[in-house]
Amino acid sequence: MRDENNPYAIKRKRLFPLENIPEEVLIPRPGVPVKRSLTAEEQRKVDEVAVSRFHIPLSVLMEYAGLSVANYCETIAASKNTPIHIFVGKGNNGGDGYVCARLLFSRGYAVCVWTCFLEKKSDARLLRTVRDSVKALGILVRPAALFDPLSFSGGVLRALDARSGGVPCVIIDGILGSGFSAQRELSKEVRAVTEKIQLCRQKGARVLSIDVPSGVDATTGEAARGAVQADATMTFLLPKEGLLKGEGKALSGQLRVDTIGLPPNFADVALDTIF
Repeated sequence: MRDENNPYAIKRKRLFPLENIPEEVLIPRPGVPVKRSLTAEEQRKVDEVAVSRFHIPLSVLMEYAGLSVANYCETIAASKNTPIHIFVGKGNNGGDGYVCARLLFSRGYAVCVWTCFLEKKSDARLLRTVRDSVKALGILVRPAALFDPLSFSGGVLRALDARSGGVPCVIIDGILGSGFSAQRELSKEVRAVTEKIQLCRQKGARVLSIDVPSGVDATTGEAARGAVQADATMTFLLPKEGLLKGEGKALSGQLRVDTIGLPPNFADVALDTIF
């Protein structure tokens, strides 16, 4: 029998009439994912259910997301002497970027965070918290408008020893996430930043996008003018539909998926497709 209050467990009658044995023992159900991708709206609902029904704080999910991006960034960087430039927006993707910055900094990387929107008191509390932690550690946080791709004109040594592996720098794109709709244009300010990112990529930098490349519609795969061309995209729980088709597939590069600490069939539970 299934426990209606816990979709990850089934009831089992107690075998022995002992007082210290509970009335039921929860047996984990095997996590077999059924869904293969998520729309932007489905992703929003999954996040909402994780917090409201399963009591998983958004801060925990953000920590896991930032960790998965940091881990894969290390693979791309290949050397701790590779500079890491993290571009952040004002949504959860930006929060993931701040967490990633803190983790990479703690591992000895030279990290700079570039903010694409003015900081406001009205920003979400969680975003302000992870941003403040980065600043408190002394990590550079600067306006993205000041980023100068021409500083790479002479090439940045891949390591102290030029024979070591690595790339001139790694750029992490955490500007816009799955909430972006291609029905609207990128603002001039954001497009100016994405154009600089593209110029750096042409000079040998590697671009890693968080969840979806900025400017890509997570549902339709359509891309706004100036959307980021990523070498790799780290997405969470399940790929977004827009990463599997059209311009989204072309712009996302190598696709990586991390469950960020959730069971593999969590999306099905959240969307009531199984239980």
